[in-house]
Amino acid sequence: MIRLFLGNRIIVLFLLPFIILSFYLLNNQYVYHEIENEINYGFWNGFFNFPIIFTQISASILVLLNAIYLNYLYNNYDFQDRNTYIISLIYVILMSFYYSFYRLDGILISHTFIILSLVQYFKLKQNADGKEAIFNGAFFLGCAASFHPPLIIFTPVYVFMYLVIRPFIVRELIIFIAGFIAPLLFGLFYLKWNGGQLSTKLIQSKENLQIHKDFIIILIFILILLILSTLGIRKRILKSSNRLKKQIQIIWLLIAVAICMGSIDFFYYQQIERFSLLIIPLAILLSYSFFNKRFGTISSILFYLTIAYAVIKFFLVRI
Repeated sequence: MIRLFLGNRIIVLFLLPFIILSFYLLNNQYVYHEIENEINYGFWNGFFNFPIIFTQISASILVLLNAIYLNYLYNNYDFQDRNTYIISLIYVILMSFYYSFYRLDGILISHTFIILSLVQYFKLKQNADGKEAIFNGAFFLGCAASFHPPLIIFTPVYVFMYLVIRPFIVRELIIFIAGFIAPLLFGLFYLKWNGGQLSTKLIQSKENLQIHKDFIIILIFILILLILSTLGIRKRILKSSNRLKKQIQIIWLLIAVAICMGSIDFFYYQQIERFSLLIIPLAILLSYSFFNKRFGTISSILFYLTIAYAVIKFFLVRI
């Protein structure tokens, strides 16, 4: 299966809905992730008041769209010298370890807006006018933060992300701030008008010990793949333009944000949901491990083990 997604055949994307559906059926059967009625939408709590079945269907569609659009970003901005669709598979498989995969919530919606913002950032050029892309990217990041307010804390990092490509211009910084604040003001206005309250906790119930054990096991797989990926990234950067180096720097900045948020979530709430933000940049970086001629086979074996564990975890709940 991995070989199919490593190729240049777009038809493999039609396999993704069946993979997503399989995880949903397994979760409904074995209840690895309990689907709660109270879901956190950040500033928009109360705006989305849908039946659970609707949030499940919506989540599956959004996971699919996120995977496909993230893959589009990868292929369109020359992370490799040929098209591949492994990024979409990595995103779907790793997301299956999180609650957000199984019901629509604020953090899954924030994934969508973060991916949209990356597309805008990658449109930027050193010597061309970048006002529109900067505003749009900031607006999408503001939308992401309105659905997941802790993202607001890392605003300086988002500024630095676009400055990796663009020179510092005061007018563009003002445009960024305006774009970022606009959706937050709308969200705050709705929150106050609706009489809602912000909650920093994503899941009301505590996660079970099995989920934490699974997270540690998968983290080990990911760390090994990431080490192998760095070898592939170095080789690719040596042959690439300076632009790809800057894009990789932006990806690493996003990883730093996700690690900080995930660590806070884990130590304060004993939950791992915010680590799901890592999947967006990791799906891009981990792909390089599969194209390394020396370690490609090892990477494939490790990822097959990850896929196998993604399925086996449902049966471990009953043990």
